[in-house]
Amino acid sequence: MTMHAADPEHSARLTRTLRFLYYCKGEGCTTAQLQAATDSMAPSTDVSELRQSGYLIDCKNEGISTNGRRVYRYVYKGRKVD
Repeated sequence: MTMHAADPEHSARLTRTLRFLYYCKGEGCTTAQLQAATDSMAPSTDVSELRQSGYLIDCKNEGISTNGRRVYRYVYKGRKVD
């Protein structure tokens, strides 16, 4: 199954995600922070769509939170040059 990624230049949802990732580019942001800042119900899907559009975004698992959820941190690294 192929995912059809939205274009961040025409998607307010992806634009919000990209701007927040860029804002946090030094140390990155967690999934929860990204969700709170963008009102997205699927921040990992948003990041995946940005990656398909050529954005370089790292993701690290930082363990388990106090409430038992996995914590992931996303770090913006730039954009692929064609």
